[in-house]
Amino acid sequence: MSTNKPVVTPCSTARLPHLSWFMAFKAVADRQSFTEASRDLHLTQPAISQQVAKLEALLKTKLFFRTSRTVTLTEEGKRLYDKIDMPINTLLNVVDEFHAHSDYYTLHIETEPVFSRQVVSQLLPQFLGRHPNLLVAQMLTTQHLDFLPQTELAIKWGESHWEGFDSQFLCGLDYVPVCSPEYLAKYPLNSLADLNKAVLIHDRDVTDWQYWLKYYPVPGLDLQKGHVASECNVVMSLAMSGLGVALCAYQQIQEHLADGTLVLPFPEHKVRHSRAYYILTRKNKPLSPEAVSFVQFMHEAMLSASQPGLYRDTID
Repeated sequence: MSTNKPVVTPCSTARLPHLSWFMAFKAVADRQSFTEASRDLHLTQPAISQQVAKLEALLKTKLFFRTSRTVTLTEEGKRLYDKIDMPINTLLNVVDEFHAHSDYYTLHIETEPVFSRQVVSQLLPQFLGRHPNLLVAQMLTTQHLDFLPQTELAIKWGESHWEGFDSQFLCGLDYVPVCSPEYLAKYPLNSLADLNKAVLIHDRDVTDWQYWLKYYPVPGLDLQKGHVASECNVVMSLAMSGLGVALCAYQQIQEHLADGTLVLPFPEHKVRHSRAYYILTRKNKPLSPEAVSFVQFMHEAMLSASQPGLYRDTID
């Protein structure tokens, strides 16, 4: 009696790689780093290396050139990436499609604390009023970019080029010396030369002061003598505490100028910083309609002169 059982090839499933191997390979290729890929996928770096090694063993080819500092694709690695990049993105988009049919959608973004507090949080009520079924999850980071797998866009401070990302200019900042009124009363700053008698406050390093001095030279100013903090909110706090003179973004200190906790000893001496805020999105990764709407909304808000508390141009 015939049972008409389907024919099963014994080696077919044995030769089928796990999807996680491809995800690990793609993450390393996108990031050009095993460490960054492990952060994206919430795995350890050895686990990522093991998954890539298993894929290389299955395909019997080398996918990456590795050195102590760089990770680059081999020709075979590039060929594999071209074949799997779009299918994996399509698979990930399936999740977005299911979200689109659910009661709400969560938009994941990454930004920095000061920009989130002063801009994003102020604008969200207006934006969410247009999208009542949308929730926003913010990841706050400084000095680095995490861009987790669920993140669709980031608003970060830096240069125009970000490896592996498309960047759109959002807004610039004007830097100007600030201090507390108590410090100014104790150490009068009647001319730029008086900065030689002041204690300087640095954001991370002396780079900002060096850049400002190109436009307003102060002969003999010792940049190595001063306090240092690694976050602009702390730099502002140190200045408000009367510890010295800091370079701060004019657009970010409006509330402190208004309440008198900070003053401008040289209000006309503003410099447009070489860095700016940029909206970052993954290359070759389509955005959800909600993310597209948010990007458009942010650009419109930055251009609107009627929005209070936003980062408008101030340099004439």
